[in-house]
Amino acid sequence: MGLQSLWVLGALVVDVVPGLGCQPSDLLEAGKMAGRPSMGSEVATFVLSACVICDSISNLLMGRSEGRPGVFIKCFEGEPQAAGLRAPCRESPATAGGREDWGSTAAQLSFAEAWQESFAAWLRDLSELRYELNFLNSSIWSEQTWTFSTNFSVNTRLFASTGSRLQLVFDGIKMGAVIRVNGKALGKATSQFMRYTFDLKPEDLRAANGANRLEVAFDSSIPVGGRFMACSGGWDWAPYTKTSQDGVKTFSYGIWKHVYLIYTPIGLASITHVAPQIFFKGMYPTEALVDGHHEGFTVKVKVFLSAPAAANGTLTLLPSWRPRVSRRISIPAGSSNHTVEVVANATDIKLWWPIGMGEQHLYELGVQFKGDDLTGLTRTTRRIGFRYFALVTGNDTDPAYVARASTEEGTESQGMYFRINGAAFWSKGANVIPMEELEGRMLGKAHRVMVRSAAEGGMNTLRVWGGGIFLPDEFYDACDELGLVVFHDMMYAQRGHAPERTHVQDTELRHQVRRLSSHPSIVIWDGCNECTVTMGSATEIYATFVMSVVAEEDSSRSIWPSCPAFGWSTGVHKLDSAPNGNPLTTPRKSETIEVHGYYQHGNGFPTMNGEIKMHPFKANLPIKVSTASTGLDHRSIFASEFGAVVMSSFESMAPTLAPEHWGLHAGQSSDTCKYDVRDHNQCQGSNVMAQRNYPCDNLINAYFGDHSDSYFNKTGEDIFKQQLYQCMLSQALILKADIETRRSSNQFGCLVWQLNEIWPTGGWGSLEYGTPVKGQVLGGRWKPLHYLFRRSVFSDIMATCGLAGQCYVKNDSPRPFQGRCSVVALSLRQWQHLQMMTAALTLS
Repeated sequence: MGLQSLWVLGALVVDVVPGLGCQPSDLLEAGKMAGRPSMGSEVATFVLSACVICDSISNLLMGRSEGRPGVFIKCFEGEPQAAGLRAPCRESPATAGGREDWGSTAAQLSFAEAWQESFAAWLRDLSELRYELNFLNSSIWSEQTWTFSTNFSVNTRLFASTGSRLQLVFDGIKMGAVIRVNGKALGKATSQFMRYTFDLKPEDLRAANGANRLEVAFDSSIPVGGRFMACSGGWDWAPYTKTSQDGVKTFSYGIWKHVYLIYTPIGLASITHVAPQIFFKGMYPTEALVDGHHEGFTVKVKVFLSAPAAANGTLTLLPSWRPRVSRRISIPAGSSNHTVEVVANATDIKLWWPIGMGEQHLYELGVQFKGDDLTGLTRTTRRIGFRYFALVTGNDTDPAYVARASTEEGTESQGMYFRINGAAFWSKGANVIPMEELEGRMLGKAHRVMVRSAAEGGMNTLRVWGGGIFLPDEFYDACDELGLVVFHDMMYAQRGHAPERTHVQDTELRHQVRRLSSHPSIVIWDGCNECTVTMGSATEIYATFVMSVVAEEDSSRSIWPSCPAFGWSTGVHKLDSAPNGNPLTTPRKSETIEVHGYYQHGNGFPTMNGEIKMHPFKANLPIKVSTASTGLDHRSIFASEFGAVVMSSFESMAPTLAPEHWGLHAGQSSDTCKYDVRDHNQCQGSNVMAQRNYPCDNLINAYFGDHSDSYFNKTGEDIFKQQLYQCMLSQALILKADIETRRSSNQFGCLVWQLNEIWPTGGWGSLEYGTPVKGQVLGGRWKPLHYLFRRSVFSDIMATCGLAGQCYVKNDSPRPFQGRCSVVALSLRQWQHLQMMTAALTLS
């Protein structure tokens, strides 16, 4: 293909090599400038080879999910923000033997050579990793040193202005890799969660219109310190892979986000991050704020710039709720940051509320930098919302406590609940895990659908779990728009993914907090998943390093040591748990205010998870209703994880199994598995269902009568549908009873483990795997449990009965309830019902 020219913001011509299926007009939003455009007057962003980005090495080898061999070229759904310009991409399959010469340096295979019958047959055999046991062959690609390579061309007129700069940017690389241009090593990538930026000097590039070779060589021998998705290769779900990196499980690697170039002329700067922090100007509120009748907010906007040379200019905020605010600044060469404040008066804005409590009002915040000697400028925008959030641990219904605590630090141990804009609310929702084991296949639209399903299921809170990834922008945008608050772990977990005080991890944390800081839905940052933070032990690093870095970057949000945690001794304001600038320390011992569990595991069949022997359990029916006092002024608990194992539907699982294996025991001889209470089991054999998470035998027996192995050993479409549906109903009944029991007590947080699945098989989710491949529904098909969430379990007003005829009605809405409650006894034997009582109710 020949070269084409592309106008960037009407000011700069950049030569690009068009990618397959991507048009130059797709690469940038055209901006408008007054006057005649002049060379070098804008910051330009353009995508290498017109957005040729491979998702992961396993996807590269596997091709499209339909099984056709080929290189699957995918453009990350997010948008690069480094220069304030947007570069939308499309996805396109590359043709065999095409211009994109991706290859394996270890096996000495280039794809131009590899479309021989034997290699093509090998690809077809492995074309669908989810099928049967194909994923166990991951060592075929993980034990090679694969090199992603492509050509790009840059017009050397970009360097006509002395001191200008061209940078190569990777928004996401997983994980140990060396980046080279024209054979010169630019650096290494060792964290999946970092953005990597490399300067390209004129001497690094070839003459005008010459082909520059970009190579990214992945090498498993490069130490990465566990800085990748912790659940890659298995967690307390399947599949478990046979491959590892630095001694911990992994599965895939590759370029999973945007790759692009940024050109910055002398006298200008690129905007690398915009981090708005929003502070309520009034006193601590314990009653719901009212639009137009509160003290307003201060917005402190920290703008991070990167310039090729020192320059003077004007930094301007363009808030949609009031006139612009400008500040003269001088910037040095390299990186710098500058803070500009703007006020939001109550009469100018409306508050952002969680779903069910009010509307989700969002406002545009534009940021631009204009150099003194140039007609061009750099500009970007963020969306923000105005809300005041507090993670409450004391009795803030007592005015005396509020007055005393307003000058104190640390947290209390009376309980844990949330307030937003002064209104306390019951936090109901689920934990979010990655939607995909192969991160490069993630779709922004699927994340939006998943968040909408959470909202429609009655949820108002989602926890981003620390064993996964920082999610795509579309997830957070959807939470902003739909009103789901986000309780956000840093990406640290046990099993080889603990933090180290390194430059890489410091940079990673700062990048992600800055990247996500504009989202009003994110209300809490916490340090890790299930890593109790104890001062004087190895885990104090979460306080002294991880959360200290987070607190430096964002003092506007509540912070928490871990999930779960006992709270803080120092370092946070007592009333809302936001950082106060002092060192963070945790108490040695405290009352429990946040818990994980109970979890109903599966057993009764040899699998990679769970005990092999059958351990029957009694169904919690009817429930035991608590008689404890309830209210904000009483001791309370926040349950941030609890759940029950489950399989997915026949529609989801059948495409991943051969028809002869359509059964909970697969109709095969069982594997020989050695139970390991600390980790997943070690299994020998070829039973495909042994590799698909916990068994469901004990759950089905608890709710549908004891079944012998002969029932579970049956195969066929009808019996498999029955078995899977019984399994899903069992999960729904377990959690319905569990949550109804919890709601009778003084719990102000119920976050189910978990919302979604990472694979079309067994897991813990109320939504199925949501990548749109065969048998799946975009964003995840609802399981029976999710319908129960919407119908009753997560409804604001719920009535249920328990043992000995004890019944209760619970109002967890922000408004009083007046109505009538009827209790009806139903005879299942005679199919008759008897009206027991009717009563008028008034609930605050």
